[in-house]
Amino acid sequence: MLTRRRRHRRRTYIMRRMIAAVVLLGIIALIPTLVGFKQDKEAMIPAEASTPKVEPMKQGPVFPEIDMGSWRPSEATLLSNEEIPVGALTFVNVTNQEILIDKNANDRVFPASTTKLMTALLAYEKASAANELDQPIITIQQSTLDIPWDSHIAHLAIGDTLTVRQALYATLLESGNDAANSLAEYTSGSTNAFVQLMNDRAKVLGLTGTNFVNAHGYSDPNHYTTANDMAKIAFAFSTYPELIEIAGTYEFKAEFKDKDGNGKRRWWYHLGSSVNERSVNYSKFVTATKTGYTDESGYTMVFIMKHNSETYILVTMQAKSGQTFPTMRLVEEKAFK
Repeated sequence: MLTRRRRHRRRTYIMRRMIAAVVLLGIIALIPTLVGFKQDKEAMIPAEASTPKVEPMKQGPVFPEIDMGSWRPSEATLLSNEEIPVGALTFVNVTNQEILIDKNANDRVFPASTTKLMTALLAYEKASAANELDQPIITIQQSTLDIPWDSHIAHLAIGDTLTVRQALYATLLESGNDAANSLAEYTSGSTNAFVQLMNDRAKVLGLTGTNFVNAHGYSDPNHYTTANDMAKIAFAFSTYPELIEIAGTYEFKAEFKDKDGNGKRRWWYHLGSSVNERSVNYSKFVTATKTGYTDESGYTMVFIMKHNSETYILVTMQAKSGQTFPTMRLVEEKAFK
């Protein structure tokens, strides 16, 4: 009997263990389903709607107002295209707002260093408004000298400290790419930011065929203008007598400090010989000028002229060697005879 009871108890014990094991396995099998159900239930709860951020509208730069007028073609023809040797040209009486000569003046061209008229315009407008024109606040940085190896330079060195006026002379007379970069960094903090400012200014001036990618005019496929657009830049430039004085000066002596505080002296000479009374290319009509040249652009030139108290702008583009000044003389003879 005792043995039979023990066997019964043992079978009962084993049976309970088996039932417990089956129940445990069932619970384990249900866990993923239960968890998934909980997750699905949570997923069904809608997320709170996020409040949209209101971004303030970015305001563009504010520029001095210049009345550009509405230039119209002249009814008279001073010169035919066949008589004009350069590739593109515009000649405008800006006092009367009359385009007197137009040869391919809306064709896209490379401006070369005539670009520096826009650079000087923007830097002058900032310095004049801030009364900083004669303050020694331009310091040449390593970034200032980040220019192509074959650039025309004003021989500035890292640490040199110049006034804005001195940098304008170095830019407009010697056509220094280093000097142009110094004006860009002074105006906008970096050349990249300055290029954006140049293009913003171009839109305000109504230029439709112009895009800038640098402050000095070194050739780039995306750096271009038209003769008519360049005449408008020159017109805006000409509304400031101090800029006309600078761009009409043949020679300028600059005295400034180097990185160690020692004095430096530089003589800068205008590359535009039409303002040099000792040159065969001198013109009594030219009050200011800016030169330019690259292999891609050919010779480019802007002349701001005065005749009988009226202001004229002559822009010559895509000229070959020896064509620019004969073209200038030809225009003068026809317009100012």
